[in-house]
This record gives sequence, C-alpha cells and structure tokens, in this order.
Amino acid sequence: LFLNSCLPTRATIDSRLLSMGLDMGLKRLELAAFVFLLALCGATCERIKRPEIPQQITWFYANDLDIGASFLGDVVGLNEVPNLLQKKECRIFHSTSNHFCAVCNTRAAPNCTVGGPEEKDNPGKSTYTMVVSSKQEVDDWHTYLVQANSTRVRVTEPGHSSTYGCYAFNFYDKDTTNGLGCYRWEVQYFSDPAWPQIHLA
Repeated sequence: LFLNSCLPTRATIDSRLLSMGLDMGLKRLELAAFVFLLALCGATCERIKRPEIPQQITWFYANDLDIGASFLGDVVGLNEVPNLLQKKECRIFHSTSNHFCAVCNTRAAPNCTVGGPEEKDNPGKSTYTMVVSSKQEVDDWHTYLVQANSTRVRVTEPGHSSTYGCYAFNFYDKDTTNGLGCYRWEVQYFSDPAWPQIHLA
C-alpha cells in the first residue's frame, strides 16, 4: 500500500511508520527491507513523465458536412485523409504532417447568423491559427485566398501587432448557415524572437 503512494520526502518515514510496520507483524529482516524501500521511494518519488502527443486534431462543426468540408478542402486547400470509417459524420484534413482539422455534423454548428463570427456572444467564437515561417508566407497565403477563393472566403488585410509580436491576417467562411462561417481562421508569422523556430521535416 505504501509503495503505491507517492511519498514526497524521506521525512515521511518516522516512528509512526515503524510502529505500523511492527503492527503488521513483520520480522526484523523484513522490517529493515520495508523501511529501506520506503526511504527509497521517499527520496526518488516524483511525478511520472508526461506521455508524448504525436498527433493532434481540432474539431469544427457544420450543419452541412459537405459544405464544411469543401471550405477546408477546396478553399483552404487542405488534403483530406481518405477512406476513414467516420467519413459520413466527420471528414478530417491534414493541416501539417501530424496535425489535422476536422469538420463534423454530429452536433449543431454555432449560430452566428445575426452578428457574424466576431459577435461578442458568438458561441463558436474561436481562432484556428496556421503559423508560417516568414512574413512573405503570410502574404503568399493572403494572395492565395483572395485570388483563388474570393466568392467563398472573406479575408482581412495583413498587419503587424507590436503587442503580440506577430504579422497576420484573418479569414472567414462566408457561409455562416451551413459552412464554417462562425469560426475565425488566421495565418500568422511570429516576429517575437522568443517564439520557437519552425523545423520542417
């Protein structure tokens, strides 16, 4: 029982533990081993290492699965993971090699048809940020979205924020009824030198 508990320091091994050991009817040799193991646990016990996170999915919801998926695939240009068992309810797209965006119809999409995606009380108000490695790449994404998909997507102008140390713009699905129009999307480059550098595989 004691060995399955995390004892923070050796100070926890005191006369009370010895008394408990004696009460358990341990022989002298067994008691010595018992105390040694408790001391070892007390000296070395620490929280176990956090497991790795090799992949990540961000889930979005649309009232029409195909329309929501077309925004990710046809407008943003993400590649869909093919032949998934859940494709009738959720469609998943690569955003990077091990990170994914997914759209599902398993629950009602956020309703922002009155005030739009930036409305204060929009229940789906959240930001999905795609981080790129240079200011030029932000501008390239801006050009891509404006020229290739202007009928489906609304795009803001790129700008620099000294408060957040970044250069970025937002874009939105124009379909707030059936698509992903209640979410904010962002392309961003961090000019903050403290931000981790991007290492492409």
